[in-house]
Amino acid sequence: MTEKNKREDGSTSTASIKLTPHQERARDALIDRRRNVFNVVEIIANEKVADMMDRMEMCTCSKCACDVLAIALNSLPTKYVTSHAGKQYIQLNSYKKQFETDVEIALMRACMTVKDAPNHEDEDAK
Repeated sequence: MTEKNKREDGSTSTASIKLTPHQERARDALIDRRRNVFNVVEIIANEKVADMMDRMEMCTCSKCACDVLAIALNSLPTKYVTSHAGKQYIQLNSYKKQFETDVEIALMRACMTVKDAPNHEDEDAK
């Protein structure tokens, strides 16, 4: 790991910080974890948002879609799974059935909120 320091004359120097083996393993584990942890509720909401917006006959611009997703996801609990050796697929399918109805209700409510007060300019509306 290196750290750049700015000198008074405008040049930079690089200082090397030595990590212990334990710190290196912890850093690597955190980097790996970021790639292998998924919010199942967010995955389901992303799959269903376009269809719900069409059914609600509302604007489907990217701003409205993002607003609907944000409102819906903020009203739902998060449910994280990992992706070790197919485990994520198994967990996704079991959680999907459990949370699908809750996600659809949250999306419907979010669609009504955004449809009543869209947060975009009229020329952006589709």
